[in-house]
Amino acid sequence: RSPSRLPPCSKSAAPLHRIAATRMKADVIIVTGVSGSGKSVALHALEDAGYFCVDNLPPELLRDFIRLEQERFTRRVAVAVDIRTATSLPHLLPLMETLKGEGVDIRSIYLDAATDALVRRFSETRRPHPLSASTQPGDAARALVEAIDLERQLLSELREISTVIDTSLLRPAQLRTWVRDLVGATGSSLTLVFQSF
Repeated sequence: RSPSRLPPCSKSAAPLHRIAATRMKADVIIVTGVSGSGKSVALHALEDAGYFCVDNLPPELLRDFIRLEQERFTRRVAVAVDIRTATSLPHLLPLMETLKGEGVDIRSIYLDAATDALVRRFSETRRPHPLSASTQPGDAARALVEAIDLERQLLSELREISTVIDTSLLRPAQLRTWVRDLVGATGSSLTLVFQSF
């Protein structure tokens, strides 16, 4: 799933609608959301559903990547985009609108979870949050919560246009099932909240 296989961007490349005129309409899903919410699980579910998947693709390469896959007759593509490419995120929403105007069926799935659930997951995996700065052991918990809050702020606009899945109470197998079910959903915004009784 490494984006390193992509060719350099071409300034003279034709608009996607010219390529799409002789090929089936591209189906592109952007998988995004807060760190620790289950994006890797969602991407694997889409791969199982027949999507060609790439993790952590910089938004600047998205247009050329879709063009490349259309030229290879790949119709269904899923791309994970998150806070690791924070400096590029402001370009993503305008790019998505441009792609829609060129005939690309592009939609986004946003994975979220309660802060306490995210803190527990990071504690269990012992992986640092992408926005966490180096802190003393006593400040680690506070720094993690602050990083999660900041991440939510940076991704807030993308969340607004996405189908939102709250994974706080979901096991990986349940998340995979819901993502596979959403593959055939429309591009309208929808929020799914799961609660135990």
